[in-house]
Amino acid sequence: MTTTPRWTTLALALALTATAASACSSSDDGKSEAAPVRIVINPAAPPALPLVAEKNGDFKKNGMDVKITILPSTSITTFAPGLGRTYDIAWGTPADVIAASAQGHDIKVIAAAYVDSEEHQQGQLFASKSAKITSLADLKGKRIATPSLSGTLYLSVQTALRKAGVEAKDVELVEVPFPNMLDQLNAGRVDAVATIEPFVGGFKAAGHTGLGDPFLSVASPAVTGMWIANQGWAQKNPEKVTGFVAALDAAETWAGANDKEARDFLASALKLPPQVMAASTLPDWESDITAENLNPWIDAVAASGQVNGTLPKATDLVAGN
Repeated sequence: MTTTPRWTTLALALALTATAASACSSSDDGKSEAAPVRIVINPAAPPALPLVAEKNGDFKKNGMDVKITILPSTSITTFAPGLGRTYDIAWGTPADVIAASAQGHDIKVIAAAYVDSEEHQQGQLFASKSAKITSLADLKGKRIATPSLSGTLYLSVQTALRKAGVEAKDVELVEVPFPNMLDQLNAGRVDAVATIEPFVGGFKAAGHTGLGDPFLSVASPAVTGMWIANQGWAQKNPEKVTGFVAALDAAETWAGANDKEARDFLASALKLPPQVMAASTLPDWESDITAENLNPWIDAVAASGQVNGTLPKATDLVAGN
């Protein structure tokens, strides 16, 4: 986590862009001010830091009342239409944020969520231990499971393969939910899988062959998760953006100093076996983000041809630019 209070700068930038509408964000009876900030996340470790912040009282310490909703979606295209209406702040991943913006959703990235790096790998490609696959180039002609046929992990797999000389047409990519991937690989129904924490440990224990973190084929380190809001909401509520980011920073500091307690809490909150969470690599939670962090993802989306429409500029996506 950076020592520079980046979130203060962001809040000032948002406040400057707000006009008279900002003054109208609170009604005369104060009900708007009392309304909780509605946060939506997925049930996984990278988006779970708001749960830690809520448990520790970090939101209240920053003058915020929040309502956190956990939805079993892997794509923020589900969340984008509801931003500013059903939800105020949502978890997002780069490919989905870029796609949602290209589809006309007026969203802004208000903070990073976590950074994927060599030391904190959250993704991994595994090949069957019974196959003669030792590199990405060996996947040509093989059947590879991904959790969906869109999104950031899918994009990262395609990018990793392309950089290894394997085009998308050279492999068969099939959709398999994360919890079913190990059984599919063990049974030989697929030759390789692209998975994330906390599922990585199961593949290692089974002896399957790791082929690297596909996220790092896009950038290393890579901002692979982020927090987004409707631009109008963010402009009207700079103090809530400030409070949200400050609460996450406090929760990240606590988790870094209390590893076992953080793992125990996350296992309970995410309904995961404690032994699974204990063996997982925790995310490198980080709130700082710049347009430069998004440029490699925009380039990867452009190269993949996955998104129809005009791709956004990174400077237009990140709040405060």
